[in-house]
Amino acid sequence: MSWARIYRVALRALPPDLRRKHGSAMEALFAHEVRQARERGRVRGGLAAARAVWDVVQRGVYERLRSRGGGRWSMDGLGQDVTRSLRSLLKAGHFTTAVVLTLALGIGANSAVFSVVDAVLLQPLPFPNADRVVHLAWDGGTHVQSYLTRGKYQYWHDNVRSFDAVATWRDFHGRVGEASQVSVVTGLRVSREFLGVLGYSLGQGRDFMATEDVSGGAKVAIVSHEIWQSRFGGASDVVGRMLHLNEEPYVVVGVLPESFQFPYVDEPVRVLVPLGLSVDPMDEGENWPTIASLREGVLRQEAQTDVSSLTASFAAEYPDLVYRRDLGMKLATFSELYVGESAKALWILMGVVVLVFLISCANVANLFLARAMQRRGETALRAALGASRGRLARLVLTEAVLVALAAGSLGLLMSRWAVSLLVSLAPSELPRMGTIAVDWRVMLFTYVAALAASIFFGGAAAWAAWPAARGRLSEVLKQSARGASGRGRTREGLLVVQSAISMVLLAGAGLLMVTLFSLARVDAGFDPEGLVAVRFPVRPPEYQSSQDLWDLQQRVREQVQGSAAIASIVGATNLPLERGINFPMTIGGRPGDFEGAVEWRAVTPDYFRTLGVPIVAGRPFEDTDVEKGPPVVIVNEAFVRRYFLDENPIGQRIEIGRIRDEFIDPSLAGLGAEIVGVVGDIREVSLRADPRRTMYVPQAQAPTRISNVLGTMPVFIAQGRPGGGSIERALVEAFRAVDPALPRPQVFPLDDVVTRSLARERFGAVLLSVFAALALALTAVGVYGVLAYTVRQRYREIAIRMALGAGGLQVRQMVLRQGITPVLVGLLLGLAASLGLSRIMVQYLWGVTPTDPATLAAVATILLGVALAASWIPAREAVRLDPVTTLKAE
Repeated sequence: MSWARIYRVALRALPPDLRRKHGSAMEALFAHEVRQARERGRVRGGLAAARAVWDVVQRGVYERLRSRGGGRWSMDGLGQDVTRSLRSLLKAGHFTTAVVLTLALGIGANSAVFSVVDAVLLQPLPFPNADRVVHLAWDGGTHVQSYLTRGKYQYWHDNVRSFDAVATWRDFHGRVGEASQVSVVTGLRVSREFLGVLGYSLGQGRDFMATEDVSGGAKVAIVSHEIWQSRFGGASDVVGRMLHLNEEPYVVVGVLPESFQFPYVDEPVRVLVPLGLSVDPMDEGENWPTIASLREGVLRQEAQTDVSSLTASFAAEYPDLVYRRDLGMKLATFSELYVGESAKALWILMGVVVLVFLISCANVANLFLARAMQRRGETALRAALGASRGRLARLVLTEAVLVALAAGSLGLLMSRWAVSLLVSLAPSELPRMGTIAVDWRVMLFTYVAALAASIFFGGAAAWAAWPAARGRLSEVLKQSARGASGRGRTREGLLVVQSAISMVLLAGAGLLMVTLFSLARVDAGFDPEGLVAVRFPVRPPEYQSSQDLWDLQQRVREQVQGSAAIASIVGATNLPLERGINFPMTIGGRPGDFEGAVEWRAVTPDYFRTLGVPIVAGRPFEDTDVEKGPPVVIVNEAFVRRYFLDENPIGQRIEIGRIRDEFIDPSLAGLGAEIVGVVGDIREVSLRADPRRTMYVPQAQAPTRISNVLGTMPVFIAQGRPGGGSIERALVEAFRAVDPALPRPQVFPLDDVVTRSLARERFGAVLLSVFAALALALTAVGVYGVLAYTVRQRYREIAIRMALGAGGLQVRQMVLRQGITPVLVGLLLGLAASLGLSRIMVQYLWGVTPTDPATLAAVATILLGVALAASWIPAREAVRLDPVTTLKAE
């Protein structure tokens, strides 16, 4: 049975007036759709033709009924629109799948990054007084210091009138419990007004009293809700009972509420004890973070004026503690001080994923434009049957909204996996990482983004269908056969935008990858290969003096002698690439007693040999450099370049802790040390930073006053024997044999320290590379989609060219030129934008300039290569056309 006969049978189902008025137009539309279906290879036999006929009839009846109702909006009408749109999208399975996946990728990336931005930057601090809590910081002109000296803290604490309370703290790890029930917890030593600043009220008991927050005050503690439950069984009489902290009894005076949170430390806080901070204006150690709560009715600007007004009086009272460049005290937010540069990096990352989202939307808009062009005949029929333009636009937007909601749901699922990836890659200094999650805020953001996208590409499709809604059906069908150059230019314009964005992202990713590779090749000054580090989470009370720590290191060294797995083991106050202590010193015998502040580290003998650090001059530390022996010190080459450029440093003396003819602690007086050696530079702080001036002292001679500044156990570095078995297990057993009461240590390769030092660079480079690769893939899909659709629209033109003698090479070049031209324009625009954004990138780069020609040329080549590959398939399809068959079908 022919399709025409099937059509005449089905046409009888129409109402008589509708059949008389629009029968010929519907027949023409039907013939047009069957021809397009045949070209796509989807119509075979009478059954498929009958289905096409029924679709035409159904559309005609539906639009007729709608026109009789005036097309007014109603819930029933909305339900019918949704039903028909769902049916249409399911019928166009390949189109719907492509659109949903493309949009979901962009939405998922945005939702994942937004979850990080929201948790770290946008959510308020989890304090009852969050809107009134401010931070005090010292503005040094070239930098802002978030930690204050004791003198500055106390001066502003006593004199500012805009605050209800001012507080400081210091975190620690301690052992809680007795015998077999000991566990390591995170605690805070806090000043008396700490809880008042945050606005917390205790669940039970009282806050610390002024007589307890003094040096040598009573040993009292406020415990967390978790400690109250686990250690005291939730007893109502917990106040007054004893808690053993670091083997010392503390009287419990209060219980924190279950809601207590403190995002300034990485782990949940389990106990508070009084800080007992003594005032010492001459102590220049910037070790005290400071928070304050504004008085009711005081604005932050007013408080800033109050805080700034004290700078002059402080400088007058302590002139040696204020430098010419210092601007004084300022108020800042959590994000400004504790997120710091990470905040700018996160906002840049958010901008990157927004660009990826725009590429997704451009791709989806192109797909919807192509679909609108293919459905112009149907749109014209609906308009001919009485559908208003608003109704036709609503039908298109309904499809767009349904697609966006599906893509948003899929993107939300993708974002859950992506958040886990982001957290695993994020540098450890990124605060509030524990609060990163896909919550209701992220869900709201996701669906708002999806609906905004639906308005964009749905509006583009409705605009593309507008001429069909205004034109006569026969004219629209003729235009469908010829194509639509105006909408083609729109699609090419979107492709230019995609290519420009991809070029920007690829350039940024390329520069960050070069930075990462450059830093990885930097000589850190030591060789971590085959070395294992050992760190203890807490310092037991048995090891309070430097002599205690030295005795422990000696016993450990004796224990591992003859071990099959451990060749040697050394100790130090800090691992390389981890910040240590910056300490003042004076070089004796120099004119004016030359002063400075340098890195201070205590190490054991064989430290430099084990780490592969060369001895440039003099000698290394020896076992004879003990507490009773002559004080000695080894300095690095950076120290020599700064203080002994034209003279021999060996034999010179350094007075540690002396500044302005005074020692910062009386116990340090008379500890002048002789320089006995010079070692190669180690990048002790960062691979980005030049080696710092550093002095090393023997652990046996380290002043307890300095060692206790860190308050941590020394770290150990062990070298394994080839084929000797598990060095990690041997180390754990050795420490257990030396002191069974020691907490279980963390054992990890020293390579991990180098890896962690590059965490920020790796985070940016990997993420930007992933998003740039996603943008590149989406751009390739866009190039292929636009070109493939254009080639199908130009079948007749291409067939005529080939019939008139055009060869395959000419046709291929014509198609490739059409695909590459918008990409090339976008590449040039993206290159200009990349150069314009160089100021944003410069602070994140190392070893490469933002305008590095090699990197920009490489990423431009990648973009052009991918675009060429995406254009090749439609070009090959065009070359394979049979002119005779194509012209007969037309």
